[in-house]
Parts: sequence; structure tokens; C-alpha cells
Amino acid sequence: MRVLIQNRPDAFDISGGDTVQMMKTAQYLKKLGVDVDISLEPTPDLSNYDIVHLMNITRVTFTYTQLKNAKKQRKKVVLSPIYWNTREVVISYISQTTSCIKDIYSLKELGSVCLQSLANRTFLTQAEELLFSKKMALTVLANVDCILPNSRAELEILKHDFPDVFKKRKVKANIVPNGVDEEIFSKSSPEPFIRKYGISDFILNVGRFSFRKNQLSLIRALKGAGLTVVFIGESAKSADYYAIKDTIDKLYYQQCKKEADTSFKFLGSMPHDKLASAYAACKVFVLPSLYETPGLSALEAALAGASICITAEGATREYFSNFAFYCNPHSISSIRNAVLQAYNAPKNDKLKEHILKNFTWKHTAEATLKAYEKVLDENL
Repeated sequence: MRVLIQNRPDAFDISGGDTVQMMKTAQYLKKLGVDVDISLEPTPDLSNYDIVHLMNITRVTFTYTQLKNAKKQRKKVVLSPIYWNTREVVISYISQTTSCIKDIYSLKELGSVCLQSLANRTFLTQAEELLFSKKMALTVLANVDCILPNSRAELEILKHDFPDVFKKRKVKANIVPNGVDEEIFSKSSPEPFIRKYGISDFILNVGRFSFRKNQLSLIRALKGAGLTVVFIGESAKSADYYAIKDTIDKLYYQQCKKEADTSFKFLGSMPHDKLASAYAACKVFVLPSLYETPGLSALEAALAGASICITAEGATREYFSNFAFYCNPHSISSIRNAVLQAYNAPKNDKLKEHILKNFTWKHTAEATLKAYEKVLDENL
């Protein structure tokens, strides 16, 4: 079987969860004997492939073009939508923006980026994509041979947001969970991190600073709690396509550092392979995001032995079951209480065992391969 996995053209330059899912799925499919290539091109020659696997309908302009190309060449197509309804998040994002843009410097910096985006047409491109994205996403969903959502919750949201697709035809769907790298994180040692930074049993948050990741609420929740809180990550380096959002997130990062006291440590970015020791050294990993589907860093931390405090919004309960502490990301008191409960609870390996049993990249690859075989068998 020869498979081509396709994603947005900047998937390597602006790495995200879809990039990790794409790379790890390809890596572990190869271990199962599947011949896999990756392409970020809009219209590649598909003559050597049995099936095309599209990733992501968030940046759906590219997925739409790749789908048309695949269907023109009469190829079977599966889709990992990596989709969530972000309406409430966008509303929250807009309402909170003013709290981080309230001085002349901030206004001038944001204004300059907006003007530059207008000049090079990235703002207009994004506006056009926003206006037509629903229609293009509907077309993609209606024409693929099978969709591979990462959770039952994601499938239900797709049904809710695109009812016409699911009413007009029987859409084939296979749940393919996200995974975590067992080889890197399950046997990680806390010692390298402790030796370098001199801290252990701390609260850890890993990820790019942004309104969705909600680090400012975490700072406000744990100020004065008497705990050491470590942040690994920083604001995004501005990319042309995301220039306005990246600038807002940069201002958000500055506000986080401004409100933090000495109990909060900002370590900046860290190579992925170095994170394993940080996960193992912390006592609680916290991800109070506005939503997660499910939060790859939390899966990694759990596999390294950390207790998990995570948002209740998104698909988190399908992955972490009763083995995590859940918080309402819109409530400072809920975040504080959930983190303290996690910190004071005795550690155990139940969540680690649950993830090893259900949510490694090996499981992801096996579920993906079954979906491929089912789609291709329909040709026989």
C-alpha cells in the first residue's frame, strides 16, 4: 500500500499539533509496513499512490485544493479534520485582547502589523478564507471517502456544524485517537532537568503563550499559592500569515511576565527531546486551555509520570478519563482549586497505564491503517 499524507504548505515552518500528528502517523505507519510519503504541495502527481490522507480543515483553502486534485486523479481520500468549533474561543479572544493592548506602544505595534498585513495582502487572504471556509469545509467533508476524527466529541461537533453533509449522505467515520511517543516519555528521568535548574516537584505548563492556552489565568490563579510554577514556551515568532495574531500573542506573553512574581519561572522554548525530563521532574502538569483536543503535551507529561490538571473543555475526558483533575478555564478559582487538588493528591501510575494501553502512536497507526484498508476494500 502506498499512501500520500498532505497538509498545509507551512506545516514545517509553523509547526502545530497537525504537524506532529502527520509526522508521527507517517513514522508509525512505516513500522507497520506501509509505504508513506508526505507532501505539502497543492496539486502533486498521485499516480503512484493508492490513497491520499488529507490533514486539517482549519486552513481549509489548501485542503480543498488538495481534495480537488485527488478526485481529479480518481484517488481514494481520507481526512483527519482536526476540527473544533472555535466561536466561543474567538469571542473570548476578542474580549480579552484589550487587557493586553492598553498602552501607546502596544497600539502602535499592532497598528503597524495590521497596515503591513494589508499591504502584503495577508489580511485580505485571511478575510477571504474566513468568509468561504465553511463552504469549502462542507465540500471537503462531503467528498472524502472517510473522515478520521480524533475523538467522538470531534465527530459530534462536525455533525452539529455541518448537518447538511451528514443528512444528505452516510458519512463514513473511524475514530483515530491522537497518540504519544512511548519510547521517549515512558522512561524519562527527572535528573537532567533537576541538575540544570535546581527545582523539582513544581507545577509545569508547556506550550506557546496565547489566549487559547490561557496562561495568564493560570498566573492569576496560582499567585500567592506558595508553589513554584514553570513555563516552557514563549510567544510565537511572527509569520506573515499569522502576523496579527502572533503580535497579539506577543503582547499577551508580555502581560503574563508583567503579572507574574518570583514564584513563576519562564524558561523559554526547549527542544522536544529535552521536555521528557521536565515532565518527569514536575509534580503537576497543568493545561487550563479554552479547549484541547486533547493536548499532546498533557499526554506526554502523563506518560512521564506527572499528575495532570487539564481543561474540561474539548475532548479531554475521552483521553484522560477519571485519572486527571479537570478545571473550568473561564474560572480563576476553578483553576486554582483543581491545581491544588492535583498537587496534594498522591501520585499513581493509573493514568500512565491507561495511556500506554490506548493512546500511543502505535495505536494511532493501527487505527489509521484499518481505515485505509476499509476504504480500499470498497473498490473490490
